[in-house]
Amino acid sequence: MTQSLLPEPPETSKWLVISPHLDDAVFSCGRLLAASPGSTVVTVFAGVPADDGEAPPWDRAAGFASGRAAMQARHLEDRAALEMLSAQPLWLPFLDRQYCEGNTPQTIVPALREVIEQYPGRRILAPLGLFHSDHALVYDAIWAMLHEAVPALAGDVAEADAGVRELGRWWFYEDMPYRRLSGLVAARVRQWREQGYAARRADPMPPEMAGSDFAAVKVTAMQAYESQLGLLDPEALIDLNTSESYWQLQWSPVSL
Repeated sequence: MTQSLLPEPPETSKWLVISPHLDDAVFSCGRLLAASPGSTVVTVFAGVPADDGEAPPWDRAAGFASGRAAMQARHLEDRAALEMLSAQPLWLPFLDRQYCEGNTPQTIVPALREVIEQYPGRRILAPLGLFHSDHALVYDAIWAMLHEAVPALAGDVAEADAGVRELGRWWFYEDMPYRRLSGLVAARVRQWREQGYAARRADPMPPEMAGSDFAAVKVTAMQAYESQLGLLDPEALIDLNTSESYWQLQWSPVSL
């Protein structure tokens, strides 16, 4: 009998974190990034508008005259924040919703796939895709790629084993501060169950790091996003300073 070779277990000391916007990874995963130096944060909607046209409302509220000026400043903020966490930024050229409404999961997938292929040993950490349309687009793109990468979970034993191993590489984080909105996380978990997956909360922090205080490092890094923090309401700011939450999936087909 021919034996299939299983993929090597993913590296556990560094992460490939997929961030919809400049700040989402640090807001949602800053403690974990502080505990995992050398990780890479891939920001999908990091594109800079081509001209100096009038800033949309969010950017104007942050004090910018144009979207181009806003994104240039936010790149500097992101680089400073990730440097504090010993993480590397990787910026994709897609424009976020306030500048462009033409993005789809299909337009995002090729760029994300290319990045993921450059880090074959990394665990992937993606957003649940809560509330914001850009977050939902990133989630949908990641979900499509996960199904490409996790073949034949219901097939023969060797293929299923390979699929289970690959599935263990993909993790999800709760989008902060949107996770505080009632019912959003529960709706995602319910959707997973309907698609044949059992979801469980998981702690990716290495046990030997559990006693360390990475919360203070995260707070310092978040302060680099000065242009964004001032626009958040008090409840959102409180949420950013609470525990982060992560999820893993297991293949568990159910009768619907």
